[in-house]
Amino acid sequence: MADRDPAPVPPAPAPPAGYTIRPITDPATLRRCEGLQAAVWGMGADEIVPFAQFVAVISGGGQVLGAFHEDGGLVGFAYAFPGRRADGPLWYSHMLGVLPAHQSAGLGARLKWAQREAAIAAGVDRIVWTYDPLQARNARFNFDRLGVVASRYYVDYYGPMPDAINRGLPSDRFEVDWWLRSPRVLARLSGEAPHAPRVDDLPWALAAAAHAGDADAWAAEPAAPDLSRLEARVLVEIPPDLGRLKAERLGTALRWREATRDVFRHYFARGYAATAVVRAAGARAPRIAYVMEAQGGTP
Repeated sequence: MADRDPAPVPPAPAPPAGYTIRPITDPATLRRCEGLQAAVWGMGADEIVPFAQFVAVISGGGQVLGAFHEDGGLVGFAYAFPGRRADGPLWYSHMLGVLPAHQSAGLGARLKWAQREAAIAAGVDRIVWTYDPLQARNARFNFDRLGVVASRYYVDYYGPMPDAINRGLPSDRFEVDWWLRSPRVLARLSGEAPHAPRVDDLPWALAAAAHAGDADAWAAEPAAPDLSRLEARVLVEIPPDLGRLKAERLGTALRWREATRDVFRHYFARGYAATAVVRAAGARAPRIAYVMEAQGGTP
């Protein structure tokens, strides 16, 4: 019996009204990606990925995607390049950014879905990238909107980073796997909400410490990590607003970095993977936590 053809690739969602998304290849527009980086991340000239790198990425089989407003302005971009690991080929998505004034339009997700479509057309079924696991908004975007999983943790991945978003903390990173044809990703593409487990049923490997008398839940300290859990799923809490915490209580942010580093490295080494991000009811505000699942890193 002949092998069946692969299932057709569902199309990427259309961009929101007033915007278009398309590959960038012309030099003038590629150069505009330099200025956009400064506007999104507050990068200095020595930190910006230069025009020549984008040209090399395209020549090497990668892609630079742009999001354009109807007035012609470049308001977002994403770029990825081909790579290979021991378990096969992949695309490495190094950067995605949207100007603050346009971030509510859903362009980040549209750029990622267009990137997925291009990677599959190039014969690739996985895209990987890194992000700061303490950034709650990025965590929910990656897990809830896209359906990634994570099982690798890198300590101070980039070294000290002086840009406006990253300065002040060691640049620890999750590296996520986006398995482009997996059931969880296809469910997100179809608009299906993630099926998160009941938080009340799960133990905490890391939680915020009690902070009686402190009305600001965002400023809670981390409790001592619990590295003894043996359950199939455990929760790891993160600060709900890392940016504010760094700006106002940098010492507390550093302690969250150290505590989560210990927990993630420990459970990843034991075969767990981060598979979901959940919101748990708190006394004063919702709590944000990762679900760590034993043997959860398979597509």
